[in-house]
Amino acid sequence: MGAVGEGPRFTVLGPVRVWRDGVGASAGTPRQQAMLVALLLHPGRAVSAERLVEALWGDEPPGKPLSALRTYAWGLRRVVERDAAEPEVLLRSGSGYRLAVPEEAVDAERASALVAEAARARAGGRPESAGDLLATALGLWQDGEPLAGVPGPYADRQRERLAELRLAALEERLDLDVDLGRHRRAIARLSDLAAAHPLRERPYALLMRALHADGRRAEALEVFDGHRRRLAEELGIDPGPELLAVRRHIGAAEPGRPDPRPEPPFRATVADLPVPAQLPGDLPDFTGRAAPLTELCDRLTATGGSAPVVVAVSGMGGIGKTSLALRAAHRVRGRYGDGQLYADLGGVGAEPVDPAVVLAWFLAALGVADEAIPEGVEQRSRLFRSLLDGRRVLIVLDDVRDDAQVRPLLPGSAGCAVLLTSRSLPAGLPLTGRTALEAFHPGEALGLLGAVIGHERLAGERVEALDLAAVCGFHPLAVRIVATRLAVRPGWTLAGLVERLGDEQRRLRELRVGTLAVDAVFELSYRQLTAEQARAFRLLTLAGASSVSPDVAAALLGTTGARARDLLESLVDAALLEASAAGRYRRHELVRAFAAERAERHPEETGPALARLLDFLLASACEAVARLVPGDPVADVLNPGRATGLRFRDLRQARSWVEAESDTVLEAVLRAAGRPAGEDGGSVRTAANLLLAVIPFVQDAGDARCTRLAPAALAVAEAAERRGDPGTAAKGRLGYSGIVTRIAGPAAALEHARLAAEGARAAGDRVILRQALNGLGVIAQILHRHEEAIVWYDQAVELARELGHRSGEASSTAGAALARVRSGRAAEAVSACDRALALLRPLGDQAGIAHALYVQALALHDQGRHGEAIARFCDCLSVCRGAGIQGWKVHALYRLADSLRATGRSAEAVGYAQRAVERCLERGSEWDRGLALTVRGQAQADLGRTEAARADLEQAHAVFTRLGLPDAVEAERLLGLLAR
Repeated sequence: MGAVGEGPRFTVLGPVRVWRDGVGASAGTPRQQAMLVALLLHPGRAVSAERLVEALWGDEPPGKPLSALRTYAWGLRRVVERDAAEPEVLLRSGSGYRLAVPEEAVDAERASALVAEAARARAGGRPESAGDLLATALGLWQDGEPLAGVPGPYADRQRERLAELRLAALEERLDLDVDLGRHRRAIARLSDLAAAHPLRERPYALLMRALHADGRRAEALEVFDGHRRRLAEELGIDPGPELLAVRRHIGAAEPGRPDPRPEPPFRATVADLPVPAQLPGDLPDFTGRAAPLTELCDRLTATGGSAPVVVAVSGMGGIGKTSLALRAAHRVRGRYGDGQLYADLGGVGAEPVDPAVVLAWFLAALGVADEAIPEGVEQRSRLFRSLLDGRRVLIVLDDVRDDAQVRPLLPGSAGCAVLLTSRSLPAGLPLTGRTALEAFHPGEALGLLGAVIGHERLAGERVEALDLAAVCGFHPLAVRIVATRLAVRPGWTLAGLVERLGDEQRRLRELRVGTLAVDAVFELSYRQLTAEQARAFRLLTLAGASSVSPDVAAALLGTTGARARDLLESLVDAALLEASAAGRYRRHELVRAFAAERAERHPEETGPALARLLDFLLASACEAVARLVPGDPVADVLNPGRATGLRFRDLRQARSWVEAESDTVLEAVLRAAGRPAGEDGGSVRTAANLLLAVIPFVQDAGDARCTRLAPAALAVAEAAERRGDPGTAAKGRLGYSGIVTRIAGPAAALEHARLAAEGARAAGDRVILRQALNGLGVIAQILHRHEEAIVWYDQAVELARELGHRSGEASSTAGAALARVRSGRAAEAVSACDRALALLRPLGDQAGIAHALYVQALALHDQGRHGEAIARFCDCLSVCRGAGIQGWKVHALYRLADSLRATGRSAEAVGYAQRAVERCLERGSEWDRGLALTVRGQAQADLGRTEAARADLEQAHAVFTRLGLPDAVEAERLLGLLAR
């Protein structure tokens, strides 16, 4: 293989090898090659870990298949990447991987494209060009079988497909030779081919034609007789229509002299039947879809089945089903030499096409006179199947409504194939495969934009182009619409169009051009819904842009979980929802925007539905709080009406529920806060209580989630103030201050915490007051005002005792103990934590226990009792691991590293601090990251790694300065010591 460009190239039509800059190399172990093959034959598209495991091992994976995949990926990167540390070719994608290579980088893909181009050239009357293209394609095959030595079920399937592709290309090449008068040269190769495939009819038909054209009529008839005997003896069948047609042609020729080559060139098809070619034109700017296109073509060219291939492409409106189906049909049409039939069945229209009408179209295309077409769908279907028997015809049925519309149109011959598109998968059809289309991935969306507006224009605003595709939800029709609008308006900028689409209420109106409109596509599906389904479709928009669970849907709809699930499934069938593996249902954001528009037309539905949703979320969240803080009366205070929600078997399940429903909570709270001030404030009060219930979980999940919830908390506080409800406003301010303390620094939170305490006092809400006092203690402590913090904490402890709130008492006791450590009173802190642990352990409050252990370990460290501190930090980590607690786990990791430093174990300290830094980056926890960087920098300095230490401390200093924290002074001092 000659020199190539920047990216690697791959050969699979023989041993699997990787080529870069003209140099070939092995792709590694056989199983590593199997993973490469699974990725190569889906170029540019992600392949999930599950599909990779199935491809490599089938139903018998090893004990740790994901670990094995990571090992193979590591090995492959050493082969395909210029720098394995910064991969550009083999990339992670979700749970799996993808190869960022073009189709032409793989010899098998080039061969497929050449064969398809040859078919087009021959159909266009250019046989010489077709022959050259086929010769080039065949030249890509190496000695030996494709994917030589590569194990796994996927490789086995691909090996069969590629072998069939080569054989079909070779037959087509020899067919052209016979047509072009090169029959004498073809005879020897056809004899070998027929001997190698004794039950395959086409080589025999071609050999008979070649012999006949060479004047060897008797030998041609002997070939037929010998093959007929073999079929009868081995399979008990007669020759097929192609072979019989050749036999009739030769038998009709005058004996005794060679026949001239028939004009036009003889084609072995069923006699006297036309060859329809009804496929609409392929899109010139078709983009992406490499994996589903390959999958479709694989299925449509599969051999060996006893029934017709029936493949469905399904997906929501405008997702590109028809475009993909036509691209696949054009690519494989060479395999269906007896013709291609096409019909748009109008499945989502008001009047779908009757199958009897479609059959009349097809029968006429197959040469049946109008007067000979029978009446009735059954009679037409029988005649249709009879005409297709023994032929190779591809039937494309676009926009199918249901199986009843399709069944009469199915052929009976195994040589035929049906490719259908439908928004939902028609039930009951004998499908041999299904391709479910989803939205574009970013690269595909940019590819379509560039194809329409020009790649130079795209390159000038590439970031804005990605924003434009994102605001379209990577929906193919939406991307095409905006691309078309830009193409006819060269003065527009992509950034300007992004801004126009930024208003969600106007977005669907902007996504229209000419006869193309996204909302019109969705309207077709919406009109087919029953009244109950339409109501469900509208109300689900109240759950936000993310996925929805059946439990949330039941609350919104005011029905049972079973009925809600049935309605959700019916919306999946209508291609307006998608079902996920996690048992949740999601929808495209443009569909959600369409649903929101329809919901605005029914305002009488939304108020009651929102109230039901808030009650359900609050009751479930309070059950989760009871698992987080056992014995805490807060749950009872927040849910005074005792609305019914979910029950959780343990803290992990409760935590998982809060995480799964966080987007739903956010949307519900914002909607409640946004309701007019003149309406009843019950929804705002419920929203405030809901916030306080979920915030402890959100804070433990990390600052990234907190950032999203902060505006909602502030909106609730302000909505309550507009209604003159100080108690509810206090809850909103309390929630906001707790969030902002972490993400923006204590100074930004202080005023809100004070307002929360004042509002709680004014409302006589002592439970919320205790939490506000505790929050003031946290803020003062972060600001290094430790004595002030102790005062706030002690007030919170006293109030908790009056309320009988043991978990709250223990939490504030641990907070006060931490402030005492920081103020130089570590001995007092150790005993205070012992008291807190004595309160918490009987309650089973794991989060509180982790907190108290952490503070006690800090106190021991401060006293120089580093060995005991290390043991206590390890105890804290053990509790966190068991209960799935993240926040205290991060703190304990970098504080453990600090204690290890103090005992001279700086190398270990670097490792623990590094883990803490990684966790902080995952959680978006900036303050903790600054503290972890400080510890790691000090440990690096202990080991003499001055530059690494300086980099860590400079990062920490930047974090503390940005958050306005006094810790910046300590980071600056440590940097000064390094400079000496």
